[in-house]
Amino acid sequence: MYASKMAKRGYTHTQKSMGSDIELELKIFTEITGRLAGADVSEPGGISALNEAVADNARLWNIVFLDVTNPDNELDDALKSSLVYLAEFTRDHTHKVLRGEAGHQILIEINNNVIAGKRSFLAKPYKTEAA
Repeated sequence: MYASKMAKRGYTHTQKSMGSDIELELKIFTEITGRLAGADVSEPGGISALNEAVADNARLWNIVFLDVTNPDNELDDALKSSLVYLAEFTRDHTHKVLRGEAGHQILIEINNNVIAGKRSFLAKPYKTEAA
């Protein structure tokens, strides 16, 4: 019993220190987008930095895709459809970037729009239901 209480207390503390899921998602999107924006292919090691950032971005969007297509996901259908489209577009465009057939600016723009949406959501005051 004591171990169970300690585990719950530790888990609760970890949850609080990590912040909400949206805050964590925002942090990850911001970090990867910063790396995408900061990759300068004209500098030594720039292509490797870009490729790593693009690959990490692809992994992030794969996670978004898996989360959105999970039957238990409670987002509304219109938002799910939009996110699935963006995940698929990002996957296809990533291949083009890695082959040198396209630039990565659109990936930055997509992520910046997601970041703006998450920040807007976090800025909304929480409403409570009337009892």
